[in-house]
Amino acid sequence: ASGSASNLLMEDDGSPEHAPIANGLPQSPEQGKTEQEKDNDLDFWMNNDSTSAAKSTEVEIKTPEVNVEYANVSSEEDSQKEKKTKKKKEKKAKKEKKSKKDKKLLRADYEEAEGITTPSKEQVPPSQAETPVAVQLPPMSSYVTLGENNSIKMTCDIRASHQRGDQVIVSVVFSNLTDHTIKDLEFNVMDTMNLKLIRSMGSSHHDAIKVPFILLPSAQNEGQFAFNIQEIKVPQKLKGTLTYIVKMDEGSTHEKIDFKLTFPCSSFLVATPCKGSNFTSLLESGDLTEKSSIQFTPQDSEFPVVLAKVCFYHHFRVVEQVEKSASVYSKSMQGHHICLLVKMVNDSIKIDGKSTDGSLLSNVLDEIKTMLV
Repeated sequence: ASGSASNLLMEDDGSPEHAPIANGLPQSPEQGKTEQEKDNDLDFWMNNDSTSAAKSTEVEIKTPEVNVEYANVSSEEDSQKEKKTKKKKEKKAKKEKKSKKDKKLLRADYEEAEGITTPSKEQVPPSQAETPVAVQLPPMSSYVTLGENNSIKMTCDIRASHQRGDQVIVSVVFSNLTDHTIKDLEFNVMDTMNLKLIRSMGSSHHDAIKVPFILLPSAQNEGQFAFNIQEIKVPQKLKGTLTYIVKMDEGSTHEKIDFKLTFPCSSFLVATPCKGSNFTSLLESGDLTEKSSIQFTPQDSEFPVVLAKVCFYHHFRVVEQVEKSASVYSKSMQGHHICLLVKMVNDSIKIDGKSTDGSLLSNVLDEIKTMLV
């Protein structure tokens, strides 16, 4: 019946007024119906079509709304999932970073390297960590008294040359202790086979060096003298004399002062920066074959003071410090490496050292002990 209706619609002139309404029901002939019945039938089908069309419209309208709402919910869920994933990644990254830091801090308490160790790293929770108290360091000067009498005082400082491995510089401060002028100062020492004062061209090893200034009353001035040296593994001593003239109103007097110029092994060291990784590599290289240790009770009870004096007076640099232990490094003017581990145990100081030269290392440790006790 529906197929016949379709054919009829196709054969008709296409006008909606003449086309019979097909809704899947048997078609009745038009000739037997009155105009009233036709109108009623038309109203019936139009009403059904309107209802159906309305329902269809509602479904078509509501469906996109439902889809839009679903899409929004889905988008929010995706956004939340992305946030959760991002947070998880951030937490994971933080954990990995913390884990790496912990692993670095939790290395062996002492990294053994051919008989010398680096300081242990004790793990202390932040809540239990003590706030470090600043320690007042005493005033320190590298100048030591060379000689003194009633009219003049000499103090000196000895430094290894940074440019040459066979030369040291002695800085001497001359202080006038009188109310008169001091002039014609001449500085001289007795050379040895190992240590010689550098004089001007044409001078013999007996000639004195003229100091190029005068000292006014109660004034002071500094002069520098260079020495050539061959052997630095043992301390050196030179006898010397300073001659000068004190000019007074009633006349001038010639005077002199004798002194002994001591070159400790520490004066041949150059404070050289060293990274922790390089320090460890040096200890593990096998080049530092000489070892030596000392232990003593220092005058100073504060470890920072002890460490500061070791570095200042003996030309070392701190590589790493953990509480009351520190790794320090220095290098001689001739290229000898010296690595020390300085530790305070109770009231005692223990120093373990390694170097490429045993004699140099032993003498440096003795000088450190002499200075601290």
